[in-house]
Amino acid sequence: MKRFFSSLMLTVLLISPAATFAGAHAQAESERTVLITGSNRGIGLEFVKQYAALGWKVIATCRNPDGAEDLQKLAADYDNIIIEPLDLLDHEGIDALAERYSDQPIDVLLNNAGLMRGPDRGQMVGTIDYEEFDRFYRINAMGPLKVSEAFYPNVKRSDMKIMAAQTTGTGERGIPVPGFSLYKTSKAALDAIQKEIALRWRRQGVKVVTLLPGRVLTRGEPEGTQNSVPIEESIGGMIEVLEDFDIEQTGKTVQWDGQVLD
Repeated sequence: MKRFFSSLMLTVLLISPAATFAGAHAQAESERTVLITGSNRGIGLEFVKQYAALGWKVIATCRNPDGAEDLQKLAADYDNIIIEPLDLLDHEGIDALAERYSDQPIDVLLNNAGLMRGPDRGQMVGTIDYEEFDRFYRINAMGPLKVSEAFYPNVKRSDMKIMAAQTTGTGERGIPVPGFSLYKTSKAALDAIQKEIALRWRRQGVKVVTLLPGRVLTRGEPEGTQNSVPIEESIGGMIEVLEDFDIEQTGKTVQWDGQVLD
């Protein structure tokens, strides 16, 4: 009996470090949280799907949760998805949501929501629609900035401390065809805002990255469109970028495949 007890203790001593490490790693993974804006379709919905499958707590936001059928169906399959209303034009609503989650650390804040349209005459120099000019900038530049400010305390309290936002085109060159002026310049403004956020909160350990998803087909384009990237591959690649992102890279723009653009 004494010999059996000694062997059992030896076995426990041998396997405990590895078992403890694996258990701690699994626990850390399960406690990670991501907040995603614009989660009801396209790139945002795919982010929700992949992060949920990885076991993260996913706070999926969109303007109209009741009308987000695909997101609702996905949430029915995963108990780690929480759906919340968030409108980038509603700054009071953004503050209210941040207040409700004031005790929740957020490892990755993902500004994905935005206004995308074009090509059209209202976005062509010479026939610019100046009423839409304001709307594009309020949604694509001011909105993500407000979200970042509101949820900064949550990100600061987390382990990963990442603020990410989606850009378009290739760096500052944007979309190289006419008819997208308001969209691509509002995204250029967002790129500049991301750099300002990186400068402001680097000392607090917050890591800021602007993500380029590539030409993802989310608007009904035919499969095999030139230079297109499958959505699953693009989002999977960006999740890997976020996982490996460090403070020395803060303020950079990184493509879905890991290529650093600036």
